[in-house]
Amino acid sequence: MKTRMAYVFVTLMCLSMLAVGCKKQVEEPYPAYTAQQYYDMGMQAFTAEDFVQATQLFEAAVSMSPSMADAHYYLGLCYLKQNMLRKAEDSLATALRYNPGLVRAREALGILFYTKGDYFQARRELEQCRAMYSTNPQVYYYLGNIYLAEGNCPAALAMFTRALELDPASLPARQGYDEAKRSCGKGPAKPAPQPRIEKSFKGGGKAIDPSEF
Repeated sequence: MKTRMAYVFVTLMCLSMLAVGCKKQVEEPYPAYTAQQYYDMGMQAFTAEDFVQATQLFEAAVSMSPSMADAHYYLGLCYLKQNMLRKAEDSLATALRYNPGLVRAREALGILFYTKGDYFQARRELEQCRAMYSTNPQVYYYLGNIYLAEGNCPAALAMFTRALELDPASLPARQGYDEAKRSCGKGPAKPAPQPRIEKSFKGGGKAIDPSEF
């Protein structure tokens, strides 16, 4: 009898341990890192210009913390570096949805629209940057180009002047200023300018070269 009871006891213990083991197998594992840690590692990869790795890390961060606007912003920059323009636009727009005051995200989005030839959207975003007192000279440089294309020489001159105040060494802004001065009083300018891209983007973090979009 004792032997039989011992056998039953051992059997029940084994079944109990098996049930616990099965439960552990179906439980979702805890994430290895927090959203902030993924973001921090993403920034390290971004600074090292490992944009593929940075993309994966920022994607992990926003999947765990969807409202992390900075992670969406840098994810957008990573997509830009990989010529994933639609994803870049979506990520930058998401960053602004969670933080409308994130000026650098709006700067990047406005410049992206400009390089795509969507001057209406570019003007809307860049004008908002201007209203938010952006200190990025490219905001005013691209606005100057848009105003010049519309034949609005005074506004174009004002924008190029502001760009030069922020970056006196900017050759594109100087050329735009000179062209606006020549165009004033000569009637409407050309209706559809080709994007003229300055070779640096100072929207926060690693500089972006829009010609690589």
